[in-house]
Amino acid sequence: MSMYNQKRKRSKKERIGFYTAFSICLVAVGMAAYSTYTNMTGGAVKDQTTPTQAVNRVVTGVTEKETKKQKATTEETVETTVPTTVATVPSTETAESKTALETMLTVNTNLSYPLDKATVQKEYSEETVYNKTLNQWEAHTGVDFKCNVGDNVYSMGDGQVEKVYKDDILGQTVVVKSATYTAYYSGLSDNVKVSKGQKISTGDIIATVGTVPGEVMDDSHIHIAIKVGNQYVDPLTLINNNE
Repeated sequence: MSMYNQKRKRSKKERIGFYTAFSICLVAVGMAAYSTYTNMTGGAVKDQTTPTQAVNRVVTGVTEKETKKQKATTEETVETTVPTTVATVPSTETAESKTALETMLTVNTNLSYPLDKATVQKEYSEETVYNKTLNQWEAHTGVDFKCNVGDNVYSMGDGQVEKVYKDDILGQTVVVKSATYTAYYSGLSDNVKVSKGQKISTGDIIATVGTVPGEVMDDSHIHIAIKVGNQYVDPLTLINNNE
């Protein structure tokens, strides 16, 4: 083989090797570029995902907080509403007072005086008045009629004797119940003329005058009280209204 042919043959091999090496380099560069692009793209997507998740978490938190706040507001509204509803319900005392007032309108307002000669010594008073004997201020829920020990005390109306007892403050007491009211005769002597369960009429003698232990510093008198329902009323509003 001539020197020319050998050189020509070697040059052809060298060209083939060169192109082969060049192709390999191109492939390597391409793979490197693709790998770099993939990493950069993956990182970007990852970076974009993280803030989105964070934002979602924050939004969810606010929603829960607002929901709790709304629930708390609803509970406060309920708590505020309940007392208002309760406050509009009439109390038992008010209902009883109304019933007593309505009943009083049906009471016999022509009762007789409990004594032959009746003189008012101390009037009925829902305001406190001074009690000299007890040295205290108190409401006077009856009327004191001036009289003498031993005078007769008469029934002011028809009724039935409900109770006979001795009170530490008011003394010997007889309770007479009628259809619409209850009368209390206090300050009597032990010479009681009626007994429990007995039916009596207007003018019947109940007892004779005694003393009122809680008012012994006052002049001699009897204490008359009247209840309509469970409420005391002024006896003078029911006595001899036909005069």
